[in-house]
Amino acid sequence: MADKKSGTWVWAAAVLVVIQLVVLVGLLKLRQHDTDKSREWSLDPKAAAEEAAREKESREALGNLPLPGGNIRLTVSAAQAAAPQGEDLLDQARELQNRGQLDLAEKLLVQAQAKEPNNSRIRVASALLAESRQNSAAALQCWRELIRASEPGGTVRRLALARSHIVEERIRLEQVARQREENLAKSPRKLALAGVAEPTGEGESSRVIWKVRAVSGSGSLDPRKVIVSVSFFERGPDGVLKKSEAGLPHWEKGPPLAERDGVRNVSVETRPGVGSKYAGYSWQLFYDGELQDERVQPASLRGVLREIPRS
Repeated sequence: MADKKSGTWVWAAAVLVVIQLVVLVGLLKLRQHDTDKSREWSLDPKAAAEEAAREKESREALGNLPLPGGNIRLTVSAAQAAAPQGEDLLDQARELQNRGQLDLAEKLLVQAQAKEPNNSRIRVASALLAESRQNSAAALQCWRELIRASEPGGTVRRLALARSHIVEERIRLEQVARQREENLAKSPRKLALAGVAEPTGEGESSRVIWKVRAVSGSGSLDPRKVIVSVSFFERGPDGVLKKSEAGLPHWEKGPPLAERDGVRNVSVETRPGVGSKYAGYSWQLFYDGELQDERVQPASLRGVLREIPRS
């Protein structure tokens, strides 16, 4: 009987050890995933389709705001003289926004809302303008005010609720991006991003320039071990995000190999397709297979990207 009990205890102990080993292996794999510095970003088609469906509501909302014809570059004073009413100022603001004159568009919307503070179309336009300027905090405040002021179950309430959820997710992703960049800055590395010059035009070939420096104390680096990985994204006529065609990374003077080299520029040309608009990029810098720095612009792109092992 004693031998039988002893055998039972031995088997129980063995099973417990196996369970502990399985848990330990799982934790090690999870830790390896979290600290893996050789992973890169890839577009998730399902997430991109879901994002396009959410953005469709904004396009429909914008479609309900008529844009006046003509190609006169308006000033604020001229727009006020020609269109003194709130709805007219709204039309002029939408025209200015369509042409990229966002500062003037914002001023006109402020004036339009002062004339008609309860006009939901003007308030929707203000929220969408804040989004287009990537001012997530201001956009979220506008949508929340619309939720409080709009009729329950109405079109404006549904739109405001949907957009507020999207903007909240963007704010979360921006925080994730900042945290990730801070973690990279704190970890040992040899190269770092010093700045970015992005294209201002849409729908045309243009270059993005990343400024890279060697980190103090990194010693003498091997240029053959410096790898730049870039993916550009465009929004097609159907509103879905997809990868754009792009050129190869080009170093103006080669990568920085020591701190004394200062900042060196590496650029890549993006070529959006016909009818598509430039939507951003993911950029990663590797040295000897390890991630040194990265930038995803805009940060909201992280919502449709997934990390995969580098090929």
